Amino acid sequence: MTKRIGILTGGGDAPGQNVCLKSIVYHALDRGYDVVGIRKGWEGLLNFDPDNLSTHGEQAMPLTKMRVRDIDRMPGSFLHASRLDPSVVPPQLVPAFLKSQVGDEVAVDLTAHIKRAINTLQLDAVIALGDRTALQYAARLSQEGVPIVGVPKTVHNNVNGSDYSIGFSTALARGVRFVQEIRAMAGSREEIAVIEILGRSSGLPTMLIGFLAGADRTLIPEVPFDPGKLAELLQDDQRANPANYAILTMSEASSIAPELVAKYVPTLSRLAEVRAQAEAVATKGEGLARDEIVFELVQDLSARVGGSGAIVVEMLEAITGKRVLFQPLSYLIRTGEPDGQDLLGAANFAAMAVNLVAENKFGRVTVYRRRENYVDAPIDVVTRDDNSTYLADHYDANAYQAKTSIIWAARV
Repeated sequence: MTKRIGILTGGGDAPGQNVCLKSIVYHALDRGYDVVGIRKGWEGLLNFDPDNLSTHGEQAMPLTKMRVRDIDRMPGSFLHASRLDPSVVPPQLVPAFLKSQVGDEVAVDLTAHIKRAINTLQLDAVIALGDRTALQYAARLSQEGVPIVGVPKTVHNNVNGSDYSIGFSTALARGVRFVQEIRAMAGSREEIAVIEILGRSSGLPTMLIGFLAGADRTLIPEVPFDPGKLAELLQDDQRANPANYAILTMSEASSIAPELVAKYVPTLSRLAEVRAQAEAVATKGEGLARDEIVFELVQDLSARVGGSGAIVVEMLEAITGKRVLFQPLSYLIRTGEPDGQDLLGAANFAAMAVNLVAENKFGRVTVYRRRENYVDAPIDVVTRDDNSTYLADHYDANAYQAKTSIIWAARV
C-alpha cells in the first residue's frame, strides 16, 4: 500500500540534519511511498490554509531523489526550520486566515488547525526531526492520534530519552577547534580570552567543549557566577601560565548570581541606562526591590545585546583593569560538515524512522542509548523531566570548571 509521508524539521539547525532528511527520502521512495516536505517546521503547517490552494505550494512540496540529491552537502536545513510551538502561538504569528477564530491579546493553542492541515495533506505519517521543544509538541500530537515518528537533532543534546542527538558530535568538534584557534591569539596578546558558546537552557555543550579544549574556566547557565571570584581565578590562571594568558568558555545565557547583580552592575558603562531605569521604576512604588528591578533589566539587556558574553567581558575588564579578548562563536558550531558520528547517527535514525512508518509503529522516537545501541522508544519520553546529573558529577560549581573525570561523550 502506498503511503504518503510528511517530513519537517523544527528547532535550531544541527550538522547532519540534511543527511538524515536525504536518507529518509531515499528510504521512503525505495519503499514506494510519496514524500512531502513541510517548510519551516510546525510553522509551515500553521500557515497552511486548507481553504486556500495558493498556500499549499508555499508550505509543502513533493520530495524526489533528484530534489534532495545534494542536500547532504549543505549546512542548515533544506526544508528550513522554526522554533514555533503551535500550542502557544503569540498573536503576531497567528496567520491572517485564522485571526477571526482567535483573540489578539494572548497566545493561543492552534493544534486543531495543525491536525486539519495534516489531514488536508492526506499524510499517513509525519516524521519530525527536532530539538526538545519540537519533539515535545510531536508527542502532544501523538497523544491526539496523529501518526508520528520523532528523530532527535540538536547541538545541545538535551532530548530526554536519548544519549545522542544529531549534530552534537560535530558541534563539540567545531567548538574545540575554534577555542584552540582563539587560544593562539590570546597567547600572542597575553590576555584573558572569553569565548561565548550557544546554550540558553543547557550547559552541556559548553562544559564539554571547555573540558576537551582545556579551557581554564567554564560558565554554564545552570550555575550563576560571582564576577569578582571569576576574575580572580582567571588572573591566577594567567599568572600560572608561562605564556601569560587564560581561557574562559561560557554559555550565552550564563548569569550573575542574583544577590550580586547590584554590586557589579555599576561597573558597566554600557549598562548605565539600567541604573536609571531601575531608579525610575523603584520610585513609582510598584512593590519591587531595587535589586530585583536591576536584575530583571540586566537580563533583558543581556538578551538585547546578543547574549551575556559582552557583559561578562566588560565586567572582567572593569575588575581587572585590563583588556579582555572576546569571541562569540554564535552559529558557527551549528555549521560545517558533519563528522563521522553525526553521519552515522543521521543515517541510522533515518532508516529506523522509515522502518517504524512501514511497520505502523507510530508514537515512537528514534534514540541512541549507550547500553542498547540504536533503538526506538515511546515518544512521550521526550516530555519527561531531565535526569541528567552532570552538574553534581562533572561540574565544579566553586571552581567554574569541569571536573577531571571520565565523561561519557553524550548525555551524562
